[in-house]
Amino acid sequence: MSDIAAIECRFATYSRSTEEGDYSDYHFIKEIIHRPDGTIEPNTRGIVNYKRPFWITKKGMQNHKDKKEWELLENVNEFKSTQSELTHSVAKALGTPWFKGNLKKLQASPYVYGTDISSTAILKQYYSDKWEKRTKYSVAVFDTETDVLHGTGEIMMATVSYKTRLITVIQKKFLEGQSNPIERIRNLADKILEKYIRERNIKIEIAIVDKEIDIVKLTMTKAHQWMPDFLAVWNIEFDMDKIIAACERARVNIADILNDPKVPPKYRHFKFKKGPAKKTTASGKVMSIPPAARWHTIISPASFTWIDAMCTYKHTRIGEPEEPSYSLDAILQLKANITKLKFEQAKELTGLEWHQFMQEKYPLEYVVYNMFDCISMEILDEKTNDLSLSLPMFTGCSDFADFKSQPKRTSDKLHFFCLRNGRVVGSVSEEMTNDLDDLTPSLDGWIVMLQSYLVDDNGICLVKENPHLRTNVRIGAVDLDVAGS
Repeated sequence: MSDIAAIECRFATYSRSTEEGDYSDYHFIKEIIHRPDGTIEPNTRGIVNYKRPFWITKKGMQNHKDKKEWELLENVNEFKSTQSELTHSVAKALGTPWFKGNLKKLQASPYVYGTDISSTAILKQYYSDKWEKRTKYSVAVFDTETDVLHGTGEIMMATVSYKTRLITVIQKKFLEGQSNPIERIRNLADKILEKYIRERNIKIEIAIVDKEIDIVKLTMTKAHQWMPDFLAVWNIEFDMDKIIAACERARVNIADILNDPKVPPKYRHFKFKKGPAKKTTASGKVMSIPPAARWHTIISPASFTWIDAMCTYKHTRIGEPEEPSYSLDAILQLKANITKLKFEQAKELTGLEWHQFMQEKYPLEYVVYNMFDCISMEILDEKTNDLSLSLPMFTGCSDFADFKSQPKRTSDKLHFFCLRNGRVVGSVSEEMTNDLDDLTPSLDGWIVMLQSYLVDDNGICLVKENPHLRTNVRIGAVDLDVAGS
């Protein structure tokens, strides 16, 4: 370890074995290794059957029926378990080894502590405690363009850009009838993107493949080799749906493409959980959630985390006024003073008509357009630091999947804060109510009004030497008849 100054954990991904009868699990960790000479390098590490802690109240202290918010460490016993066997381990520690329910039911016991925190958050915090190192996350960008001429919706091309590297992979039939397409695309890119290629020292790679699925495979191969921390997409729902559809059409397991090649086959898995598109208010009204206000989660053990840059932009600015548009072009103009590529030949067209026209009449220029979508997003994050700094800082030790849940992030922070102060946080059960809760009146239909001093500084001026200074003395009025009734 003398050649290592520190190690950062960017994130960890949990997997269970998919083999029948195999109850092992696996954590795939993305690391950044810091060398004594100041250089850094990305690294991945796989841990089989990592055992995380949980706590059970000591037998002599099991004398209360209500759950506690926390308990002193001296009053509990610490146990270790793999994440996959956690329910069985907790049941065994409670003296009910043949329990058949889920972990939430076990957590109804007032003697269970520390089971709400995820094993991935524990691992991330372990690195943070051992090595106090915080550096910017690295960001690569992915973007697809799909067929809008023939109604297939297939991926026609995709680009991955990462700092000085960029690869665009194009389906052969999209360039049908074009002579020397690679050379001509490169010349167009050198001309149209000259400023960015020169300033960023970008080395462009172009590949032409036979099938749609080959586009996905080759771009992902490059992403696995380059090992960025984030693989960002603007409006990821569109692109990920297209990737999933491409894998389904080709009858290939998407996990074998999107998971890191170093992940053993039995631990490979993929999950795309879309953020809710609708919400129901307290009054029962159903409202749609704008695309930028959703939070999508992709679970796929790799050296990078897929992230929606559009949703990140929105959620790292909670409390700020809404933008008129969250399109990439609008945000590029607002924050980076640049726009997506425009072409004189199609200046009168917008939306779908623009894409149809460019795909049919100017396919080579359209490829360069796809390239710049990725380059421009990198430039945007260098201006805003949304992905490289803000998102990791706000998320803390929690999983990026939990970024939108402030209660979960607060709970994770509280878990480690209590441990540092000789306590452990209680676990949440399925039903956190008691008989007295029925006596609490409902607040449905109530109108809540702030006290006047919270709305307006209406303290009266009493200081003779400073007649404009408002004090905390305020004047109020009471209807005595009402008050006395």
